[in-house]
Amino acid sequence: MTTYIQEARFVELEGRRTCYVDEGTGPVLLLIHGLGGSICNWAPTIEHFKRTHRVVAIDLPGFGKSQGSASDCGVECFAGAVRALLSELGIDRVSIAGNSLGGLITLYLALNHSDLIENIVLVDSTGTHGFPELLKVALVKLPAAWVKRAVLFGVSYIVRFSFAYRLAGIYNLNEYTRVLLDEAISTGQREDLEDYLEIYIRTSVTALHERYDDRLGEISKPTLIVWGQKDMGVPLKVGQRINRLIKGSFLVAIPDAAHVPQLDQPEAFNEAVERFLAGARAGRGSF
Repeated sequence: MTTYIQEARFVELEGRRTCYVDEGTGPVLLLIHGLGGSICNWAPTIEHFKRTHRVVAIDLPGFGKSQGSASDCGVECFAGAVRALLSELGIDRVSIAGNSLGGLITLYLALNHSDLIENIVLVDSTGTHGFPELLKVALVKLPAAWVKRAVLFGVSYIVRFSFAYRLAGIYNLNEYTRVLLDEAISTGQREDLEDYLEIYIRTSVTALHERYDDRLGEISKPTLIVWGQKDMGVPLKVGQRINRLIKGSFLVAIPDAAHVPQLDQPEAFNEAVERFLAGARAGRGSF
């Protein structure tokens, strides 16, 4: 799994060093990770689909190995980085899969740059439901130093213990989720830790407040919604509601998977996405 990070490429986008993966040939499948994630979140997806697709995955600005800025943590900025990468690579049409925050960015692109997108895969996506108001207030009103320490404790320390895996959005401990946990635990060792925490918090505020549920009816691209049945943070009922609001969309709920089903149950996830993309290419109206 770590092979993808070793083979990752870098490009200057809008003055920032951006990390990405570009593997395989064929129709383009673009992968966008969630808050605090990286290309690692898609390792088994890349491994599977690079045999039949050109797979592009990006470390969003400020995450993974990409440079970022606390002043550019809005959805529009992240979407702009994605579009800049595609332009750099000479890609003008993609099937796009986004997990969590990546799903929110995917929705933004689908609603504002639909000419770029052929097919959509939303994976335990944010952007269509409300979060507790107390959480929103805490991120904005509490002293920044307190919030940063709380985030670091949650992201880097508490996930060392098995009881907290579900809180981290993981249901199964396997070769893929183990790397994800190790990456989270190592957060405290980052040289740019203070800047990273600032970006993490500002991005969290964006993810908590940005909503597109009132516009989902505008989406006409073939859409697959994949959800982990055990997701505690963004429960399955959210995916079911998205399924009702996007006309003609398909929903696949994956058992024994939480917020990152592509890592918890990679075989089931890859099979669902493969069937969907094959059906979309064939112009079938069923999944």
